[in-house]
Amino acid sequence: MTLSRRLPLLVVPCLASLAAHPWRAEPATITLDPVHSVALFRIQHLEAGLFWGRFNALEGTVRWTLEPKDAPVFDVTAKVANADTGSEKLDGNLQGPNFFNAKEFPTITFKSKDATTVADRHWTVRGDLTLHGVTKPVEADCVATGIGDGPAGKKAGFECTLTIKRSEWGMKWGVEKPAKALGDEVKLVIALEGDVAAPKE
Repeated sequence: MTLSRRLPLLVVPCLASLAAHPWRAEPATITLDPVHSVALFRIQHLEAGLFWGRFNALEGTVRWTLEPKDAPVFDVTAKVANADTGSEKLDGNLQGPNFFNAKEFPTITFKSKDATTVADRHWTVRGDLTLHGVTKPVEADCVATGIGDGPAGKKAGFECTLTIKRSEWGMKWGVEKPAKALGDEVKLVIALEGDVAAPKE
């Protein structure tokens, strides 16, 4: 068989291989900017109002290709000492043994393991939440809120929401005794922004 006749037979398998294994961009490392990264939490108080607080100055990284269908990988840390409710007395209570117990468990972490793409820049992210010394799997709804340019370079932002039962992490004050002082369900809204570093070649 001549070379000209063999070429189509060689090209077709190569094209099939490319289709089966498409080129994928290397993920960039996004270092969180603590000034613009915060976790909000909401809980019901005395079966009445919904009370909000926050953890300021989140730290960590996100690994992402910046491609709309590729899921990011989160590694985020909050310091219990950065709890902020607008009340110094309440902040002190939250850091004490009835709640987060900052002396024994000074940080809260989330590390993602895998994700399912819902739509462009929208994923269901699964990972481990470590809170109050307990690590349990959680599922969060996450979106990329944008990619922009700042004075120091490219920025990327995300927002993730999830709801947990704090009693499953051993934080039962107000759920059992005194009963119904505080709700069990806690809604979390995690807003992240970070500086994008290009992958090393």
